[in-house]
Amino acid sequence: MRLPNPTLCGVLALVIWSTSIAFTRTLSEKLGPATLLGVCFSAGGLLGLSFEWLRHGRIRALFPRPAWPYLLVGGPCFVGYCLGYAFSLAIAPDRQVTMQLGVVNYTWPGLTVISLMLMLNYRARWGMLIPGLLCGCLGVALSMAGSISPGAFVASIGRNAAAFALMVGSAVCWAVYSGAARKFAPRGGANGVPLFSLAVGALFLAVKLASGERSEWSMSLVLPGAYYSVFVVASAYGLWDIAMQRGRAVLLATLSYLLPLFSTLFAGWYLREPVGWHLLAGASLLILGAVLCNSGVQRR
Repeated sequence: MRLPNPTLCGVLALVIWSTSIAFTRTLSEKLGPATLLGVCFSAGGLLGLSFEWLRHGRIRALFPRPAWPYLLVGGPCFVGYCLGYAFSLAIAPDRQVTMQLGVVNYTWPGLTVISLMLMLNYRARWGMLIPGLLCGCLGVALSMAGSISPGAFVASIGRNAAAFALMVGSAVCWAVYSGAARKFAPRGGANGVPLFSLAVGALFLAVKLASGERSEWSMSLVLPGAYYSVFVVASAYGLWDIAMQRGRAVLLATLSYLLPLFSTLFAGWYLREPVGWHLLAGASLLILGAVLCNSGVQRR
């Protein structure tokens, strides 16, 4: 079976991820974050491995020869991204800090552009790249938070240094993972996302057991949980890996700036929460930032 356009795979991954915040919120309220991520990443990983085995009769990232550079660089970065993101939000003291951490998390598109530039054969046009990165960060803040208070943001960093450090580390890990997927791409289009997902799931299940986290299971969680496992974990992460390996990586990294905008719109519709005027201002800055960043990186 022939794969679709790799760049289109990346766009589809971004569309799926834009729905993840709403489902994460509803599921984690009942199951707890460790249970949610442990169960869904384990299920998504097993599903991905089953599909790989049925289609190719083997796990191509491991057989006949392991893709060691890809596995040893991409694996820890993938796991580090998930752990840093989850634990950062877990120790956030209130919703305001959680929103600020979300803004920090969405520095990963800009960091991915820089990662691709450093790891691959690209050169920067700084006069366009730096304004693009700044517009993107400001657009993320407006889209997600509605308003910006630099003083309160800096004070919050001082009071919650560990949470912000974890989130910065998470964003850096994802940027490096995206670059490594391109630089060390295995032959034949193999990817290690199912293996990485299983590792994440096992770690979070261990956290659940160690912490004694309680969960409230019900039939109403089956469909959202299945969607999260099949689409958000197994499909979206796998599609992003394909896109980074063979698609227009810089274009996709800059398009990622639009993710918080679509996430906010979808969450507002799904959770029946109003969205404010700030989305228009945020959207304008995000689009401008994406255009500038895409024009600010060129292949040598």
